[in-house]
Amino acid sequence: MTKKEAREIMKKLRREMSDQERSRQNQEIREQLLADPVWREVSWFYPFVSYGTEVDTKELIRGLFAEQKQGRRIHVAVPRVAGREMDFYEIHDMTDLQPGYQGILEPAEYCPKVEATEGMMLLPGLAFDREGHRVGYGGGYYDRYLARFEGTSLHLYAVAYDFQIVDHIEAEEHDIPPHRIITSQNKHN
Repeated sequence: MTKKEAREIMKKLRREMSDQERSRQNQEIREQLLADPVWREVSWFYPFVSYGTEVDTKELIRGLFAEQKQGRRIHVAVPRVAGREMDFYEIHDMTDLQPGYQGILEPAEYCPKVEATEGMMLLPGLAFDREGHRVGYGGGYYDRYLARFEGTSLHLYAVAYDFQIVDHIEAEEHDIPPHRIITSQNKHN
């Protein structure tokens, strides 16, 4: 499957999901992620802020803020796009987010910039194959960002609806795959 085909098919399938199925899979994906042993060990979490029909990450972020109040030492940083580049900024509450690039919630200007060199990062994507290749939205923001920090101890995860896992998609040399893909059914990779 080409990247272009994957993008078109997955956008259509995500739009056609029923609210009940979307809610069920989002809950099961959160449960899979929260049960992952790496999740309990990390002190930094770098999620994307979900937009439109993506797997919901906002509830996960809200849950982390609740865990912080109960004493968990974990920091949350989310991306902000500037031109062709992207950087991560620490947030302390959902009120630290405001509409940014393409209407996606991004950290406010006052949020401090951080370098994602340790912890867990969630990579967004439209399709993933069983070998871990990822088709994003075509901007290359995550691939460029991660190339700047090669050799870090980041755990790269992706979250996806079950149908977003396909047998094979074309990959390019600069594409950085996640170490693990979590769906409602199980972990891939």
